[in-house]
Amino acid sequence: MAETILAVDDDIDILELVEASLTADGFDVITASNGRGALESARDHAPDLILLDLMMPEMDGFEVIERLKSDAATRTIPVIMLTAKAQTHEKIQGLRSGADDYITKPFQLDELTARIEAVLGRTRPTKYINPLIGAMGDQFSESGVEQLAFHLKTAAIIQQKLLPQKSPDLPGYDIAGVLRSSMTISGDFYDFIPLTENHLGIAIADVRGKGIPAALLMVMIRTALRLVCREESSPSAALKRINDLLFADTDPDLFATMIYGILDTESMTFTYSNAGHCYPLYLKNEGSTITSLKAGGMILGSFDFATFQSETIHFAPGDGMLLYTDGATETEREDDGILYGEEKLIECIDTNKHLSAQMLCDAIEADLLRFSGKQNHRNDDLTIVAIKVKHGEK
Repeated sequence: MAETILAVDDDIDILELVEASLTADGFDVITASNGRGALESARDHAPDLILLDLMMPEMDGFEVIERLKSDAATRTIPVIMLTAKAQTHEKIQGLRSGADDYITKPFQLDELTARIEAVLGRTRPTKYINPLIGAMGDQFSESGVEQLAFHLKTAAIIQQKLLPQKSPDLPGYDIAGVLRSSMTISGDFYDFIPLTENHLGIAIADVRGKGIPAALLMVMIRTALRLVCREESSPSAALKRINDLLFADTDPDLFATMIYGILDTESMTFTYSNAGHCYPLYLKNEGSTITSLKAGGMILGSFDFATFQSETIHFAPGDGMLLYTDGATETEREDDGILYGEEKLIECIDTNKHLSAQMLCDAIEADLLRFSGKQNHRNDDLTIVAIKVKHGEK
């Protein structure tokens, strides 16, 4: 995203020249022709840097700088002042008032760009840490940041403990899951919930967004699921109750997608409901086909009228199913931004379908990393659950 420069000068010719030059250099440029307009634009647009002429009528640049530095919304915006070549005292006064650099008139356009790049290079770290300063308030200090980091690490440990610590041990079935977070804490989750001797609840969910808000909602959804799944024998009824709880207690803009299903090991069926989530992929041993199960429903938490339908899949020996979040299909290739997509996911499953459930999850993760070209970084959380029916067993 291009950085924004606010250029302020009462000389319209200079403004037009600066705007044309900086736009050609890749910046977004907004202009103001007086001090009051500069203050309004700084508050409205929060530019990355202000290029400010000192000598203006009514409100000069010195007063503009003082007002900028006294306003919490604008005090951290860097300022480069424009001064007359001979006015040394103005440069000193401007720097003492809080300006970050100066350039004298007349100036070369390439020098102006170089000065802007130099100041932005120094101030970018401050720009990105400002939201943290605002959130922590008086607690923003070295010890406060260390405490925040400790809390985030602790939250990540708690999240990990909420995930299944081992795969279900069900005769005739091979089930595994994996979750890889793009940040310290995640908005994805999956769960294996023993319901009866022959029934296992299986869930996968993806909360909108990332970080702390998504992680908090994830814990709320997991808790609600654990409560209602033992009272509701139908996945659709369970999702309806979770939806109603979320709608009552959260903002509609903070929602989740989810699949919840019940595996019946006796009848070899998987009955599931889909709340706006990625379609499961069904691996049919007979005919060696992989199909996308299109039964869907509304997202969780945004609509009080949301209802959900259930679909039942009848497994045979050698069949399987893959549940996943969009961190898989929306993985981007680094060099051109092309998405991995469902088609490549199906190809990867087909190539590795002979593997165990855990090894299949690992193979998909490895293929995603190869595709993206980002071996140590993810843009989104990734969660995969693989279900396989063993050959010759019920």
